[in-house]
Amino acid sequence: MTHRFSYFCIVALLVGSGVPAHAQIAMRPTPSPAATAEHEEWYLRADPITVGGRVYHPSGPVVHFHGNEMVLSGQIGNIPFYTRTTQEPGSIIYVPLPGGVVRPYERRRAGDLAGTVGSTAPSFPVVLPAAERREDEPLRAAAPPTGSPVGLTGRPVSAELPSAPAEFPADPQVTGTSGVASLPAVRPSARALVTARKPVGLNDVFVDFAGTRWFSAGRAVAPDEGLTRIGDHNGFPVYSRTGSPGTIYIATIATAPGAAPPLAPYRAR
Repeated sequence: MTHRFSYFCIVALLVGSGVPAHAQIAMRPTPSPAATAEHEEWYLRADPITVGGRVYHPSGPVVHFHGNEMVLSGQIGNIPFYTRTTQEPGSIIYVPLPGGVVRPYERRRAGDLAGTVGSTAPSFPVVLPAAERREDEPLRAAAPPTGSPVGLTGRPVSAELPSAPAEFPADPQVTGTSGVASLPAVRPSARALVTARKPVGLNDVFVDFAGTRWFSAGRAVAPDEGLTRIGDHNGFPVYSRTGSPGTIYIATIATAPGAAPPLAPYRAR
């Protein structure tokens, strides 16, 4: 019993004596870079660099190396690169240069990062996922135009035009001794003459004469002895044929006195 009491007293004294703990955390700044990238070809050419499968582009001005904020995150060959603990992880890396400065390399905000808000404003335009081109995707030139010009109906112009047999000139014929080849004249292909449709209904051709509306009734005719002048229409003489009161004839052009102008027939409906 005495030994147990003595042991308890010793433990109580050790706990209450305030013995300082030996496990302490010492915050030390990151040492300055021992190697710099001013002679590396990728740096001199301002090439983008790939780290962990992500592509980083040189961006922004150089900044001073901050040992209290920057930590060593990896190496590109023999050159170390750093990240800042005050920025979002994987957004910007820093490559050391002489004089205690570092050059930032930034990851473009594309794809999944296009709609996110980082700790700093991006140096490059934000690329939406629909317009994104993968870094490993080769550039392609515009494709040559295909198809024919489109007409008013939405179909190719060639489909809207009447087809005609193609005619090709014969082989060149050498004439004389000059050796100059002459081609025979190519006659244009014969096509059916297509005219506008005759006006009908409200679009028909008519004149008002003697209180009646008269509509065009065919081609103009030459005047003959059976026609009698019955009046004028806007300065043009009007004729009627004996025994055919349903048709009048109006001169189509003004002529000299005594000349016989062609007469256009009109019928009442």
